[in-house]
Amino acid sequence: MARDLDLQRIRKDYKVTQQRLAELTKYPQSFISQIENARVPAPEAFLTALQQVLGITDIEPYFVPTPEEKAVHDAQSEVDARISEQQSTINRLLDMLDRRDERIKELEAEVSRCHSILLKQLEN
Repeated sequence: MARDLDLQRIRKDYKVTQQRLAELTKYPQSFISQIENARVPAPEAFLTALQQVLGITDIEPYFVPTPEEKAVHDAQSEVDARISEQQSTINRLLDMLDRRDERIKELEAEVSRCHSILLKQLEN
């Protein structure tokens, strides 16, 4: 199944009219309009000409995602969001552990200080 090309976006990005694109690619303006309106798929020869005349190095981002591709993208975005939330939770827990460890060290120092005071009092 051929994917639709977002030719209108290409034209906007490259600031070219349908007529000018027709002149550059040597394809009729009516054919370019049909591609732009998803009435016909863009043939490989047209894609090659389009890339050459406009200097497009990567045309892939200009294809409209299929429903399956969109579903995969949406699912991946959801997974990424959940991973980000979990990473935030992990970071908060690690911060809590660091604060707990610092507090334990403070308490150990306090116990040691109290222990020294008690020993001195017992010696007297």
